[in-house]
Amino acid sequence: MLKNIRGSFSLVDYKTLLKLSPNILFYGIYVTTLYYVEHNIFFLNFKPTSTVFSLLGIVLGLLLVFRTNTAYDRWWEGRRIWGSLVDASRNLAIKLNAYLPPDDEVNRSYFAKMLPNYFFALKEHLREGVRYEELEEPANSGLFDELKKSKHVPNYISALIFKRLNELATQKIISYEQLITVDKLSDVFTNSAGGCERIKNTPIPTSYSKHLDRFVLLYSLILPFGFMHDLGYWTVPTVMIIYFALEGIKVIGEEIEDPFGRDTNDLPTDAISERIRVNIREILSIK
Repeated sequence: MLKNIRGSFSLVDYKTLLKLSPNILFYGIYVTTLYYVEHNIFFLNFKPTSTVFSLLGIVLGLLLVFRTNTAYDRWWEGRRIWGSLVDASRNLAIKLNAYLPPDDEVNRSYFAKMLPNYFFALKEHLREGVRYEELEEPANSGLFDELKKSKHVPNYISALIFKRLNELATQKIISYEQLITVDKLSDVFTNSAGGCERIKNTPIPTSYSKHLDRFVLLYSLILPFGFMHDLGYWTVPTVMIIYFALEGIKVIGEEIEDPFGRDTNDLPTDAISERIRVNIREILSIK
């Protein structure tokens, strides 16, 4: 039981709480002041009917569910795209391992570096820009100088990979039948980049997010009136917990709607890229 309790307070919860702590503190001050003024100065004895909070709660719940589900759909679609890309790269590496001569260290090393380079370039392309220190440059390729001239580094790396495959077919190191087999995987690379960019460049409409923010704010401002006459000063921690729950759902939704960043709830694209580098080097027998 203790283990389950500890698990429920994960690092994600702590970071969400830390991010929301200024708002929660300010809200606690607001509720405390409201209770003091209402009970010690104006004596309003204002107690709205519970039906009001029930109806508003239902509407707010529907909005939050829609917001969270929409954000999760974007997160899950991003994970599916990266999963397809991982499968395609491993399949390509397995086929190249079978097609290339065992002693062809030059081409094996080239693909062992360029395939993972695509992952590292794509994940940073979806962030602030490519980090060249994460990439591996094949021997005598002048790769970095070429990439710095490109406006879309992942596409350029993909083009270089399949250009090299075509050269291998021309040199008869692999057959044209084998080239056709691996060439089918090129669409996965292009479609994966396009799918990720579609998610990245199509955010949830701002008007919807602003409307939800206003609704949560309005609901939070009137919520203390439904508790203060029954709970007294216990209203303060009670509504602060409710406020944390509402705002926490909003924050998580905002984080995962763009799943390619560095937030705790985003996709682990850094770990995926590192893992695929290890896998491909192992498949192609590169130490």
